[in-house]
Parts: sequence; structure tokens; C-alpha cells
Amino acid sequence: MPAPRLLSFPVWIWLLPGLFLAGLGWRRRRIARTVFVLWLLFLMVFAEEPRSLLRGLLPAPRAGEALRIVSLNCAGGLIEAAREVIPYQPDIVLLQESPGKKEVKQLAEELFGRQGGWMHGPDASIIARGTVKPYPLSRDEQVFFVHAKAILPNGKQLEVISLRLWPPIMRVDLWLPDCWREHTEVRRTQMQQLQFVARRLRSLPPNALIVVGGDFNMPPGESPLRLLSRRLRDSFLVAGAGWGNTITNEYPFHRIDQIWLSPNLRPLQVRAHRTQHSDHRIVVCDVQLQ
Repeated sequence: MPAPRLLSFPVWIWLLPGLFLAGLGWRRRRIARTVFVLWLLFLMVFAEEPRSLLRGLLPAPRAGEALRIVSLNCAGGLIEAAREVIPYQPDIVLLQESPGKKEVKQLAEELFGRQGGWMHGPDASIIARGTVKPYPLSRDEQVFFVHAKAILPNGKQLEVISLRLWPPIMRVDLWLPDCWREHTEVRRTQMQQLQFVARRLRSLPPNALIVVGGDFNMPPGESPLRLLSRRLRDSFLVAGAGWGNTITNEYPFHRIDQIWLSPNLRPLQVRAHRTQHSDHRIVVCDVQLQ
């Protein structure tokens, strides 16, 4: 089982050696141009950032009945971080490293008044405009995700999961076998956690409106995410706009905060925005109900 790609460089950064090589051959301009074009083509094909940056220049698609979903890691339970969702006027809020139960309830009331529903877990929480009906979870499940049925004021019902997968270890001493063993163990744990989520997805009706989002602690394209892609799609790959990486807030290097949707939810635009009180950026996803 390969080590997590959070260890490695994102695809877009490989443009730098391409520019360096092109610079070395600048006296032979034809060769330099060829090298540069080849590296640029590699970037356009394999990196998501050029496509999302180009989409960010276009106006957001308009939709009559749109739903706004936001996801944010609250940096160890800071209510100041959680309250940063308010200016985005969300309909559904997914929190990780969530504040306490009392604070989540107060935030739901501040966002939606009497129309607000919420559920609180040991790590993740859900707030929604409308009614939130929690599902019972096993002890192994509740430590990293929560699952609820959100019934919106218009009667639409969504299956909503907020999660935070096991965090990676910050070791780069790759010449030591122990380092690879620890990274492999993290990957194995994340795979097991997503297997729990995948079993939940298989139990839902084929036409269910499904939202799974949060802090995946892995960048896009990791093999465990295939467990979700059998039924869901990464909203940013479809409608991401601008620089979508979310960690760290100051220097966003990887896109580990993601929102996945069932095909009957059409993402209109997905953006990551800088925060003031979290080490993650907030993900804002506008969705059209199909």
C-alpha cells in the first residue's frame, strides 16, 4: 500500500523544474520553447489548478433554486472559526474539529433562527436550514463522522455526512523504514474509515440526494477516494473556480477539504476562501437541485 501523497509535491509544482530546464537551454531557443511547451501540456493535462483558475475568470452560472454548502475545519474547536461561515449565508454547514454542542446550537440559531437544525459529534457537526435528523452511529463511526437527513424548508431531503479522516503524520525522513511503516498505517486507517462511509452510501436509495464533505486529510486522486467515486463526484473537479487548495490557510498547498455530491446535485461553482481563525480555508459550494 503506497504512502499518502500528502508527503509528495502537488502536480502543479512540477512546472518549476520545467522552467528551470527551459532556462538552461535558453541559448538554443527552439529546444527551450519545446521543453517549456511540453511541461505546460503536462500541467494542463494532469493538474487541476490551471482549469480551476481559468474557470475562476468566468461569471458563476445562475440557477433559480440553488443551495449553498460550506465546509470548514475549526482548528481545534474554535467558535471564532466556526462563525466565519456566517457571511457566506449557507444552507448547509459541515464542521470538523467542531466547537462544543452548546456553541453549535447557538451557531445554528444565529444562522437560521427557529428554522435551523443541527447535530453534534465528537469531531464533526452538521448545521442546516430546516430539520436535521441524526442517524445512529457505531462507536467506530462517530469518532470521525456524523450522518443526518437534512429536510429543507422546501421539502427536499438530503443525506448529509460531515467527516474528518485520520490525520497524516508529519515525517519526511523517508530513508528510514519506520517512516514508511507509519505512513502506510495512516493510509490503512483512512481506507478503513472510508469503507465505513461507503457502506452507508450503499444503504441509501439510488435516487437519494447525497452530500459528503469535510477534511479528508488527503489530496484528490488518492486511491481510498475511489470508494466514494463509485456513487459520488468531487464537486471541485466539476465546478472548481480559482485556487482551490485549502491547507494551509496562509500557504495553500494541497486540497484536502472537499465536498462530494451525488450526480443529481449539480455543482455550479466551488471556491476556497481564506479564513482568519483556522489553519484551513473554507470551501463554499453552490449546488443546483436536479
